[in-house]
Amino acid sequence: MNSFRTFLNPIKKRAQKSSLFSNYYRKLFSWRTKWIELKVLKKLKVVEGFSEKEIFNLQNKLLLSTLSYAYNNTDYYKKLFNENNIKINSYKDLEKIPLLSKEIIKKNFSKLISKKYNIEYLIKKKTGGSTGEPLEFYCNSYSGLFDYGHHSYLCSLMGHKKGDIIISCGGVNIPEHLLCKNIYWVEIKKGNPFGDYIFSVLHLSNNNINIYVDKIIEMQPAILRGYPSFFNSLANHILKHNITLPFKIKGIILTAEMCSTNQQLNIEKAFSSMVYFEYGHTEVCLFCYTKDKTYTYESSPIYGYIEILNDDGSETKIGQIGNIIVTGFINMAMPFIRYKTGDLAKLKYRNAGVVYFDEFQGRQQSYALSKNKKKVYLNTMIFGLLAENLKRVLKWQIIQHKIGELEFYIIKTKDFSKKDELNIEKVIKNVIDLEINFIYVEIIPPTKNGKHLFFIQNISP
Repeated sequence: MNSFRTFLNPIKKRAQKSSLFSNYYRKLFSWRTKWIELKVLKKLKVVEGFSEKEIFNLQNKLLLSTLSYAYNNTDYYKKLFNENNIKINSYKDLEKIPLLSKEIIKKNFSKLISKKYNIEYLIKKKTGGSTGEPLEFYCNSYSGLFDYGHHSYLCSLMGHKKGDIIISCGGVNIPEHLLCKNIYWVEIKKGNPFGDYIFSVLHLSNNNINIYVDKIIEMQPAILRGYPSFFNSLANHILKHNITLPFKIKGIILTAEMCSTNQQLNIEKAFSSMVYFEYGHTEVCLFCYTKDKTYTYESSPIYGYIEILNDDGSETKIGQIGNIIVTGFINMAMPFIRYKTGDLAKLKYRNAGVVYFDEFQGRQQSYALSKNKKKVYLNTMIFGLLAENLKRVLKWQIIQHKIGELEFYIIKTKDFSKKDELNIEKVIKNVIDLEINFIYVEIIPPTKNGKHLFFIQNISP
């Protein structure tokens, strides 16, 4: 496909100056997109029937190919491998390679770019920086299309067919002339696995939520995709008003935010459909998803190689929580090898670099610091021990500005009481020694991308 990219890039450059070439380029790019999408779908369907040994051999082959490519085509990895006497013979050589951090990427930016690519034709991407560490990097167009194919595959598991409508949500700013008409969504390209329509999270309120729900009923989508917090808000409205959807939803993909069991059950009940969880990265190094009622995440073996490691670098044992480390197979423009994602997962099973995990635990930064600077991760405590109390909360967010103190912002329902507040305080204090300040508000602003962060850590250990 590199030869086609070489052919396509000059046309792309001319397309910026000529409408004739612009139309020609769009048609060629559309053909290429469909070709790669079908190629990925076919590969994933074939891999479904692989034995553990076949998956192991496939991963080993893809990993060694990636390591060899990075060594031969980037200054950073050539120097790193030589200095550490790393020989690329088997997947076990991977553990000899030092981990790649955002800081290292920033310091060695140009040295990580492959010599095979003309930087003029690469795509510059940027992570959201929800951890306080935004990152810029380059990727080739193929990696984005390969990722596109994986999203199509997940939709196919739900029975998606041509013509089915997918509705997603996001941090879309709606123009004023549309807001005046109570239009809170935009239409994008038909047949897009990321959504035919995107509903804006930024404009959702108690005053217009009925318009959102009514529009979804009118559109009769086959698949819903997006943030748990958004669809949970819609679910609460549907259940509260005893609304029955007059059509069948094939599946609901929840992504980009933490989702409590209570939210999941709420959404499934309101929309009468099963939830599928998805976990991926802007850095295009991994793609994980669930596909049945076990809600076990599994990773795509053709997307990247995943390690789950303890803080000391040792392999995390089954049933334990560890750091997600990834080596991407598809972005050869700027290879990321043993990249520290900053995320945590509870490991269930492992076969080479294909991992299965029960829980995506969120960012390493999802911890609170006690008065004696003890680090305590909040995910399990909040989504487990406090689930009952949080049923009577519309939305909440915890922020830590000072060591030993938490600010707990709450948008409460009329059923939330002082008893709930005392119980939340008791549960948290039983785990970690700190002071809690409850702050009741009317609105908790999302990020610029429309996400709702359950915890914001503003200090370092």
